[in-house]
Parts: sequence; structure tokens; C-alpha cells
Amino acid sequence: MNRQMTVSQLSRYIKGVFEDEELLHDITLSGEVAEVSYSDRHTFLVLSDGAFSVRCVHFSSRDKIEKGAFIALRGSVNFYDKRNSVSFTYSEFFLHGLGDKNIKLIELKQALANKGYFIDRPKLPKYIVHVVVVTSPDGAAIRDFIRVVHDENPFVVIEVYPVKVQGEGAAARMADAVNKLQSYKTDAIVLCRGGGSDEDLDAFNDEQLAVAVAQSRIPIISAVGHEVDYTLCDYCAGTRAGTPSIAGQIVNAHAGRILTDLAEYTYAIRACIESKYQRNVLRLNRLGKATTYAAARRISKQYGLLRSTATELRHGVDKKLQAFANCTTDCAARMKTALAVRYTAIRAKTDKLTALLSALDPHRIIKVGYAAVAKKGKRISGAVGLNIDDDIDLIFADGTATAHITSVKRNAKA
Repeated sequence: MNRQMTVSQLSRYIKGVFEDEELLHDITLSGEVAEVSYSDRHTFLVLSDGAFSVRCVHFSSRDKIEKGAFIALRGSVNFYDKRNSVSFTYSEFFLHGLGDKNIKLIELKQALANKGYFIDRPKLPKYIVHVVVVTSPDGAAIRDFIRVVHDENPFVVIEVYPVKVQGEGAAARMADAVNKLQSYKTDAIVLCRGGGSDEDLDAFNDEQLAVAVAQSRIPIISAVGHEVDYTLCDYCAGTRAGTPSIAGQIVNAHAGRILTDLAEYTYAIRACIESKYQRNVLRLNRLGKATTYAAARRISKQYGLLRSTATELRHGVDKKLQAFANCTTDCAARMKTALAVRYTAIRAKTDKLTALLSALDPHRIIKVGYAAVAKKGKRISGAVGLNIDDDIDLIFADGTATAHITSVKRNAKA
């Protein structure tokens, strides 16, 4: 028989079923603690058993329960009709050690540590200008990472290697991505995922992925979940970032160092040049002063020596001049008579030679319209000394002229 009901009617009916069912009251529920949180004075748990889980609450009590513990809770199952949700309200709890999942995780962590996978991991280089982010391309984590990096250092190249970050096959795909990137040229790999429940982060506790991270030759930043979340990838990576945004800040520290070091090197070079310049200026000033002082002393000394020498020379010259003057007076009288006789004879001879030279003077010939010819400073007496393309000088009485020989005609006799 078909019945028609509203949502509120169905919710109230289910709530009544839960309240009336005695098997759901005063029971002990055991399982592994997957999540622990607090709100005001209340404790909220997620108790898991393999693939199954149930939310639990203890009102007005902040219980000291650690995630991964295996516990038993005494309480009742409740149905909240307004949200249509089931939860287990407990009044007391009993600790029974660690849960199977936590035990396996601790054993795997110890096995990886024994192999040395948690030490001597590749560290980030001093400068970072290129990173590859292994993450979901659609998640908020990659957007936060890119925003943080590019707000401060937009020159950093960020490439995304798209993978699943939770669910079946996610760990294998991320491990494959890390292995394939070993042949890629990049400064760092960022393994990135936002926050979530323990089940959401299970892929990052996978042995295959942890080993791939530990064996990576490229430095890896593990940025998984929130700051309080620790996964095996965090231990195997060379650098851990509590969140994707913190990973961006770590990259910024290495990228910004490029600009910082460049500024420091520029300042150091400038300071070195200025210091060397000032030292050279001081050195030149000292040399200038020393040179001036030495030159002044040398000049003063030489001046005194010259004055003394000049005085001695003057006295010596005066004596020599006096003796020479006396001798000259005597000689002059004798020479005067001899010169008079000699002058008369030379005058007669000179007049004769002057008349002869006047007749032979070439300028006299030039003045009447002739010219003398010279080539390269040497006089040319005839056409035999000339060739085509020679440059010659024509010497006239009032000046010279330059001519270019275009043809030469020699007499047969020449």
C-alpha cells in the first residue's frame, strides 16, 4: 500500500524508530579514532572500522583522546531529524591501545626510517626560478600556491603536473609523476594538496609514493594538508611546508634571494670601486705633495749651486776679459795696418770677380723671361732628365710654379 509523506513526517518517523529501538541504546561501540576536534566544551570524534565510520560526540566534556587510538565508547545512537544525520552520543570511553591503521602506519614509518629515507634528502637550491607542482589542477591548493608566489616574484615559472590527490590510484599516479620528473630540468618539485580528513590524506602515507619522494634527486617540498597534519611524504621530502601557502613562501624566500643578492653584489662592487678610488686619490695627493716638496728642495739646492758657480765664473770671466782686452788692443793696432793693405788688394780682386759673377748670374737670365727647372729639389739641365708623369718646379724671378710632364721630346743628338 502506497503512503504519501512529507520530509518532516519521514524525519520524525525515523527519529521515533531510533528512539524506540532498544538495541541502539546503552551499547559499547569500539573502533579506531580517525579524527578528533573540539567545540566549546564538547568533544567530537570520527570512529572508523576499515571502510566504515561513524560520528561521535561527548557533550560538556573535552576528552583527551589522540588520533589513531583504539577505543571503546559507551552510549546510544541518535538521529537528528532536522539534518537527517546519525551520530553516536557517548558518556564514557575506554582506551585499548593503538588502532590497526595507526600501527601499520607506525611500522611503515619505522621501516622507511631504517632504510635512511628520512635523512640526507636533497635540499632546495639557493635560487629558485622554476618549479613543478604535482597536484590537482582544479583544487584551491594550486591557486593559493600560485597566488602567494606570483604576488612577490612573478618571474618564477610554475608548471602543474596534473594528478589525482585522493582516492583509489592517487598514490600510484603521484609516485609515477615524481619518477618521470627526475629527467626534467627544474629547481624543485612541490607535492601539493589542501587540508582534509585522514582518509583524504591516506594517499600521502602510501609506501610507493613515500619511496618515490625519498629517492628523488630533485629537491621536493611536501605541502600536504594543514600545519598539524604529518604524512610519510613530509618525512621523506627534503623540505616540509605545513600548507600550500607556506610552500609558496618557501619558494619566495629562494626566489627573492636572487634580487637581494644582486642588490648586495651591486652595493659591494660600488663600495669597492669607491674605496679604491678614494685610496688612489689619497695616494696621488700624497705623491703630489711629496713630489712638490722634493722638487722645491732640489730646485733650491740647484739654484744656490748655480749662483755660486755663476759668481765664480763671473770673476774668472772678468779676469779673462781684462787680459783679452789688453791683448786685443795691441793686436788691433797691428791688425789695422795689415788689414788696410790687405783690404786694398782684396777690393781690387773682388771688383773683378763681381763683374764676372754678374755676367754668369742665372737670375739675370731669368729676369728677361727664362725659367730654371727642378725635379724633386734637383736642377734639370735638359729633356734627358725628364719622364712622362713627372712633376717639376719652374723657378721664375718672382716665384715658382709646378708643372706635370705629359710628353718628352729629345733631340736626336741628345
